[in-house]
Amino acid sequence: MNKLKKHIANNLLLKITSFNSIAILINVLVGVLTSKALAEFVGTKGMASVGNMRDFLKTIYALATFGISAGIIKYTAEHKNDQSELQKVLSTALCIIFVATLIVSTLLFFGANYWNELIFKGKEFSYIFKILALVLPLYAINVLCLGIINGFKKYKKFIILNIVGYLVNLVFTVCLMWKFALDGALISLSIVPSILLVFSLILLYRERILLPTTFTVNAFSKAYVKKYLSYTLMAVISAFIFPIIYVFVRNHIIETIGEDAAGYWEAMQRISNQYLIFVTSLLTLYVLPKLSENKTITGFRTIVFNFYKTILPIFTIGLIVIYFLRIWVIQFIYNEDFLPTESLFFWQLLGDFFKVISLVIAYQLYAKKMLGYYLFVEISSLVLFYSLSIYFTNQVGIEGVVMAHCARSFVALLLLVLIFRKSLFGKLPVSKS
Repeated sequence: MNKLKKHIANNLLLKITSFNSIAILINVLVGVLTSKALAEFVGTKGMASVGNMRDFLKTIYALATFGISAGIIKYTAEHKNDQSELQKVLSTALCIIFVATLIVSTLLFFGANYWNELIFKGKEFSYIFKILALVLPLYAINVLCLGIINGFKKYKKFIILNIVGYLVNLVFTVCLMWKFALDGALISLSIVPSILLVFSLILLYRERILLPTTFTVNAFSKAYVKKYLSYTLMAVISAFIFPIIYVFVRNHIIETIGEDAAGYWEAMQRISNQYLIFVTSLLTLYVLPKLSENKTITGFRTIVFNFYKTILPIFTIGLIVIYFLRIWVIQFIYNEDFLPTESLFFWQLLGDFFKVISLVIAYQLYAKKMLGYYLFVEISSLVLFYSLSIYFTNQVGIEGVVMAHCARSFVALLLLVLIFRKSLFGKLPVSKS
């Protein structure tokens, strides 16, 4: 036992994992309670609308921040001890986010009817987009704050903020759904991320991370605009386009198979998101800052394979357990109406396994701004997922969409291994003594 404690104490990844596990457990509990509420107050048909709104928000949030959140983490981590350079990093980011959010909020507010028809197809939720337009600036500022906290490697504080977010989301979502059903679910999706800004500002103030002079107009840097632009281009596919493709695929399922089937897929997506957040949070907290600081092939290989040896076995065992307990999982999280979701588990879990293996490598593309390779992998993945989703769902029904997910994840992994084959498996350079 003492050896285990010492090993954890000396391994930053395990230290973060052990503390992050508390947040994950809370997130799982919140996810179960929220899903129970969705099953009770919204049902399978309403679940599809919630899924469409959730994916639409991913695109809107990426547009409102111009896709530079990963860049904020990277450059804050690099220059956290250089006040002059940090001013340029954060002041430029704030200006970019301000302009982007102003444009997106305007389009949302005055184009509410158009967005309603695109996302909800005949249902009347135009007012949701107007609410979103009003609170969007708060969300964008919160992204900047979280990027700063993460860049300063305040891991525990960042995880605590996540826990607060889960609990706030639970309270708002359940209360609003209990009162307004589907309308309440959509309202909570729109406003909760913006409310969390209050907690981020409190943390920044208490940690004394930023001085009042950090954000200055004179510190705006065209050089950093160019640097951030590469992250924007990298976000075009994964953050801007992919979520909308999910909306189109879900609408295709509604039109060809039925709204219940689309609800089953959304239910599967929510289960998937619950266990994937364990890995993705570690990637954001640990892998991205480490890769950003790393300058050597040896360091890159160590980071990747350390993650595989430490986290991947645990994740794999978890997937196997979830698969064999899938019926119980559905009944526990939802209710009897969602039992047809059982047929989606195998391909979804297998695809998520490939996805996690590939994500660890893919973060190197972000960290080192390998734009050409990134766009190649993402565009290939996008085209493959959309085309296979349409083809497979037409051929085999709702299972086709998770088959497409699995194929997309596997091909993305193969492409990434091909790109980084020398860094991962080639002969390491001999260090000079």
